[in-house]
Amino acid sequence: MSQSVATRTLSWAAGLVVVLNLLDALWTITFLEAGVADEANPLMVTALTHGPVGFMIAKLALVSLSVMLLWRLRQRRSAVLAIWSGATAYSLVVAYHVSNAHHLTAAL
Repeated sequence: MSQSVATRTLSWAAGLVVVLNLLDALWTITFLEAGVADEANPLMVTALTHGPVGFMIAKLALVSLSVMLLWRLRQRRSAVLAIWSGATAYSLVVAYHVSNAHHLTAAL
């Protein structure tokens, strides 16, 4: 039985959220360690008290578990909307990181 186009596309979007979350985490650590940014999310500020590894584990676990839950609920319109919203939001966040990468070279 083949997946419908909508299900494959949603699967792609869910995977994109996970990958873009990883990129966001890496960029965030890079900007923080260069001293050119601060973490805005209070939950992630707490995770940062456990160092970069603790931050990465917390961030990746929280988003990945959320995506898994939304995937299980993908028959609901709200879950589909949440997956697409997450993919859109993380796309914008990663674009923001890339557009500010020049601050890293200035910090060196």
